[in-house]
Amino acid sequence: MRIPILCILCAATLFEQSKAEEFDIVVYGGTSGGVSAAVQAARMGKHVVLVEPGRHLGGMTSGGLSAVDIGDPRSVGGIAREYFTRLVAHYGKELNWGEAFESHGRGGPATGGAYSIEPHVAETVFDEMASEAGVVVLREARLKSVIKDGARITTLLFEDGRSVSGKMFIDTTYEGDLMAGAGVSYTVTREGNAKYGERYNGIFYTPQYQPRTGHLEPGANGRVKGGQGAWDRDFPLDPYVVKGDPGSGLLPLISEGEPGIPGEPTPGIQAYCFRLCLTTDKSNMIPISAPPNYDPKRYELVGRFVEACLANGDEMDLRWFSKHDELPNEKWDFNTATFGGNLPGLSWAWPEASYAERDKLSKELENYHRGLFHFLRTDPRVPKKVKEDVERFGLPKDEFTDTGGWPHQVYVREGRRMVSDLVLTEDHTFGREIAPKSISLGSYGTDAHEIRRIVKDGVVAREGKIAGGRGGFGPYQIGYDAIVPKADECENLLVTFALSASHSAFASIRMEPPFMVTSQSAATAASIAIDESTPVQAVDYVRLKKQLLKDGQILKGAKRKPRPTLTGIVIDDAEATFRGTWTKSNAAGSLSGSSYHHDAGRERGNKSVSFTRSIEASGRYDVRLLYSAHENRATNAPIVLAIGDELHDLQMNQRLPNVVDGKARSLGVFTIEQGMEVNLTLFNRGADGIVSVDGLQLVLVE
Repeated sequence: MRIPILCILCAATLFEQSKAEEFDIVVYGGTSGGVSAAVQAARMGKHVVLVEPGRHLGGMTSGGLSAVDIGDPRSVGGIAREYFTRLVAHYGKELNWGEAFESHGRGGPATGGAYSIEPHVAETVFDEMASEAGVVVLREARLKSVIKDGARITTLLFEDGRSVSGKMFIDTTYEGDLMAGAGVSYTVTREGNAKYGERYNGIFYTPQYQPRTGHLEPGANGRVKGGQGAWDRDFPLDPYVVKGDPGSGLLPLISEGEPGIPGEPTPGIQAYCFRLCLTTDKSNMIPISAPPNYDPKRYELVGRFVEACLANGDEMDLRWFSKHDELPNEKWDFNTATFGGNLPGLSWAWPEASYAERDKLSKELENYHRGLFHFLRTDPRVPKKVKEDVERFGLPKDEFTDTGGWPHQVYVREGRRMVSDLVLTEDHTFGREIAPKSISLGSYGTDAHEIRRIVKDGVVAREGKIAGGRGGFGPYQIGYDAIVPKADECENLLVTFALSASHSAFASIRMEPPFMVTSQSAATAASIAIDESTPVQAVDYVRLKKQLLKDGQILKGAKRKPRPTLTGIVIDDAEATFRGTWTKSNAAGSLSGSSYHHDAGRERGNKSVSFTRSIEASGRYDVRLLYSAHENRATNAPIVLAIGDELHDLQMNQRLPNVVDGKARSLGVFTIEQGMEVNLTLFNRGADGIVSVDGLQLVLVE
């Protein structure tokens, strides 16, 4: 999309025809961050307009991304925290903002099931917050051109003839449309590793997603040991129309192109999809119809994937074609898979496409996804279980009612990325360098969906997919200078979604909660810039930081207290005997070893953990149970301590801090003779919260 920049003199006749309404702050893009920015500006007393090219507020958060990827909730503050708290209250839920997510034995990343909500509820909350703050909302206003006076934007002109003027502007679009229209530098290229000294940039092949046979059968959670899902299997599939014959041409869904050299710069951005919200409630269901001109030949590669899975011994179901997470009221959030909703290659044209061209690309993506469902429903190679699963699901009548149950928002995982004086890189997301002037935190792993589906070594391969962590580093700072353009390019614009970051750093930053937090901070900075009559690049960070903290923003990752030195006899939970399924975690820090266990609050009475040790020296011993304290823990965790033939029934309130005055909390002091066996068993029967265990400590006191 090439949006023209008009100078004041060139635009004079336009003003004669239509006088633009004037605002203090113009927010372009009614995404989750757009709403956050507009609400913050209004709360700071500014006259603000939120301009949305479409009809709906909330972007992906209300557009199908219902199982929200939030990273570490402790890194989310301000309006984002307010929004999600208010959102889940619709379902009678409360959120534990002070504790990291845990996977509860599901495998894979822990992303927070409490945040799984229905799209129409999400949109309602966005609408309510904007209305309550007094935000003026302009819908279906597609940007046509940007008027600038030197390095300052003055007016936005829209395709339907409307216009708005402002003192400050914030671009909260996924694509960076206003940024591009204002003439600010950006890229849509993967920079390559050499440019910023990175590892995951440029052409990239993840070892675990390289084509192979011998995939393990996943467990009940859809994942194999190690966490990889059934929806992420890569087999060495023949890419040619006639198997083994390159002269017959490539199958549909495969792109032309050489494999390239890993780490080298290259075009391309992450694949897009729709995050479908589907239902199993027949009374609330619209069947997923086939697209016009459906051609099963387009999905021949999917058929070959099915053949490979069956040859591997897979007992396939619909998860092989889309990871899906449960939502309230018999609904499910459908993501994607090796052959799922993603359509690699379509995204390449999107950022620079016009709105009309994007409409066509959106329909192409929808037709592809509808066709995939129809193929799975009708192709004879597809197993019965998959077909039965497909028939279970349909589009909900009460979601996306103006588009027949199909989401109105394409999942634009990556668009333009600004190039400013500060470019966030892997050094920042991996914690090797700290970005100055923190305005928000990122905390998700390094997660990029495939960019190309090509032929490599004679078989089909996914290139560009990244799925990993960040070297164990916690939440990292997003610096203010990454959301402001170079001063000579534009001095009254802030860019919060298409912010200044490398491709591989953006793969972590790109989650909705950080976008919301960053956008609120941008609105705060824009308000201060107005008050101080200064360019956004010269905003006083001391004043900005003070206001951000006042508004509940979190600017630094939580620091864990240093572990006390454990003296005496210490038995780590790794040496204990467990009954039932316990969840291993290190989210809240560990006193002993690198992790602790908890019962996930499930299967009351069916779980226990025991420690046994023979005592070598007689004396009085202080017995201390090590655990992970939290407000959701049990106040009455039952314990049986056996010393020789003596039994002691005890309880531990695990909501209380485990460490007091540098020492682990005591269960009592007991006399133990040399050679006696000590056995401590922690149960979860009758517990009124989660039961956790980190170890056992026995300290000789006399």
